Amino acid sequence: RETIMQTVRLVLTLAILASASALPQRKVDAPAPAPAPVVSGCSLHNTSDVCNDDSCCNWCGPTVNASIGFCMPTIPAIPGTALTCTKAVGDCKTNADVSSCGADPTCKWAPFGPPGTPVGMCVYDWDRCKPAPATPSNFKKAAKARIEAKAAEAAPIPPAPTPKPKVNCTMITEASCNAETCCEWCGNVFSPIGWCMPITGKPVPSLTCSKSPEGCEAIKVEATCESYDLCAWLPIGPPGSGMGTCLFNWAKCTA
Repeated sequence: RETIMQTVRLVLTLAILASASALPQRKVDAPAPAPAPVVSGCSLHNTSDVCNDDSCCNWCGPTVNASIGFCMPTIPAIPGTALTCTKAVGDCKTNADVSSCGADPTCKWAPFGPPGTPVGMCVYDWDRCKPAPATPSNFKKAAKARIEAKAAEAAPIPPAPTPKPKVNCTMITEASCNAETCCEWCGNVFSPIGWCMPITGKPVPSLTCSKSPEGCEAIKVEATCESYDLCAWLPIGPPGSGMGTCLFNWAKCTA
């Protein structure tokens, strides 16, 4: 009897295995490989070729031992630095016009003359390699939109801006002329009495004028520059360095 039961179990086991092998087999794909990590920043480039392929990076090393090197951001050469770099960054200020300045990818044109004129200066573009701001998520965008909508409902409607008057320097007395921010009283040896004219922001040959005889460009300190109504400080160095130049603010006296 025990032998019969063992035979029955064996027959049932073989039948189950035969049925399983007859079922269609589904192919299971191998898991997709993980994406490669995104590498950014000059300090993460550990070879000169990879470093120099990045337009914002430069491979440099000590002049006394060129075999040792590292990857650093591309910046203008600093006098007195004992480094030798692969890329030579030009001096932007040698570009005297907009077209030559724009041809150098490391430079940008900073206009400071009257609107529509080509007056300006070519400076190193410190902002060209700044990382792009992170894109906010849809949730943050929706929350920001709701906050702005509620703020717009609660905020009063601002009054229309007052039209800017045209510069009118036709006053006939020195006191009334100098009382106008954008006017100054000038004269010369042929007309010692003088007349009222728009302020120029820099010395005029053969004229003696009442305001800023040396002009804004003679001011070398940012705080002093900003203390004058018609002067503006143009930063031209790395953020926080305090480097810059004082320029006449044409926008305040443009008709």
